[in-house]
Amino acid sequence: MTDIQARLADINSRALKAQQQRDRIFWRTVTAIWLISLGIVIAFVSIPMARDADRNWSLAHQEQVASRR
Repeated sequence: MTDIQARLADINSRALKAQQQRDRIFWRTVTAIWLISLGIVIAFVSIPMARDADRNWSLAHQEQVASRR
């Protein structure tokens, strides 16, 4: 290979590595956004359910205390 071909191969190799690094950063960012979004959805669904369960437990506990008197 001539000197120009060797330099061109080196440039192409570095460009490919840089593109792969950009792709990894992009997919990490997309994955992080999806995971955060999933966590927010789970929180919005589970918090009201937990409140209802706590309320039901509290009411059941009040009934038990009232029935013992």
